Amino acid sequence: MSPPEKRRGNSHAIRSSASSRNSSIISPPPRAQLTRAASTSSSHGADNDNTHDTTNTGSKENAASLVVKEKESVLLKEKDEKIAELKRELNVMEAEFGRELDRLSQKEGETASFWQAKYSSLNQQLARTDTELRLLRAEVDVREAERAELREGWEVLRRELKERDDEIRSLKGHIAGLKQWVSTNTVRGDQTSDEEFGDSMAKLANGLQNWVIMHFRRAKLDFTHVDQEAIHDLGELVPMYELLASPAKVHLLQSVVSSILVEIIFNAYFVGLPRDQADQLARVEKCLASLTSIETANQWRAMTLTMLRKEATPRMQEETALVIESIISRVNHILDAVTDASATDARDHALRGLVHSAVELARLLVVQKATFKVYMPKVFPHQRILFEASTMEDIGAEDEENLSGCEIRCVTFPGMIKTGDENGGHPQFTNVVAKAKATSNSGDLNILTKIAQAA
Repeated sequence: MSPPEKRRGNSHAIRSSASSRNSSIISPPPRAQLTRAASTSSSHGADNDNTHDTTNTGSKENAASLVVKEKESVLLKEKDEKIAELKRELNVMEAEFGRELDRLSQKEGETASFWQAKYSSLNQQLARTDTELRLLRAEVDVREAERAELREGWEVLRRELKERDDEIRSLKGHIAGLKQWVSTNTVRGDQTSDEEFGDSMAKLANGLQNWVIMHFRRAKLDFTHVDQEAIHDLGELVPMYELLASPAKVHLLQSVVSSILVEIIFNAYFVGLPRDQADQLARVEKCLASLTSIETANQWRAMTLTMLRKEATPRMQEETALVIESIISRVNHILDAVTDASATDARDHALRGLVHSAVELARLLVVQKATFKVYMPKVFPHQRILFEASTMEDIGAEDEENLSGCEIRCVTFPGMIKTGDENGGHPQFTNVVAKAKATSNSGDLNILTKIAQAA
């Protein structure tokens, strides 16, 4: 049975008890009955004594009885009214009690529903919290495992870093030693003056001229039976060879050999270094020049190539020997094809000495902090190149003032220009160390005369 039903049952019990109390209040007999009984019993006893007295006494008693009855009637009426009023109040109280009991029962039901819903919500929240807690614990376990793994990786990195630091310290020691060695070996020994380079170029030019005169003085030029490969190579080296064949045979042959020396030796990054490695060093120098100053790049080049020059490996020696032999073979192929002279051991030996001198000079040039450029202008039939007194020297011993504006016909030996100072800086400074040897139209007659006299 629900609490509202129990309360309703209790209300019925209360109402029953109240009814029984009301009936018990009404049940006692009125005092008139007791008085009437007493007067009846007393009247029967007095009849035996005196009838007259009985009559008088009876009338008096009747009057008194009427008075008593009236009083009792009034009292009874008052009691009935009082009972009716109490019943009305009891009904009102019972109605109010019932309404209050219903209201409390409804509130109790609402409260029970609210707390039941609250309990369900809290229970669901607890379940979600418990699930999240389990997930967080699992994530914590994963993070702990990752942390342990990171600690292991950190230890490995620390060991590797320590090894790298040791290696860096070792390399710094080696670099310091190399810097000291380079400083000791490049202060004076590898920095050559411009006068020495000028003398070296003059000696090489004189040696080449003597070699051509000695071995080709009596030779005759003939292009009729020359193979196409030799003609093509000759045209690449000296485009004006047909115009020079008759009036300037010696100058033509000098120009051929000089062009080969410039192309293979003086234009190389470092003679004897394989092509791929030379290209790598050239790219590094170019990159360094773009990131730092020209002076720093030139000093790096000078230091690097100085080490290669002083400690040439057997491979570089073999490569150098191959370069020298290829030059001799190429010179012999062209000159033997266009002249009636034949190669001899003496001629090859002398040429080998010239080529070796050119190689040493080219190596000495590239280890300088300043930049040295060996240049040899090419003269084309369709192009006019005028004589420049600042960079050219006329081999006909003509007055340079008279040669101003004259067209040159052939360059027999290259010149040399220096850019920058002894520290590799100030690239705006230039100096002509050696002038290129050239022939002009005005000097053709004198040249032919001198050649004839030499013959």
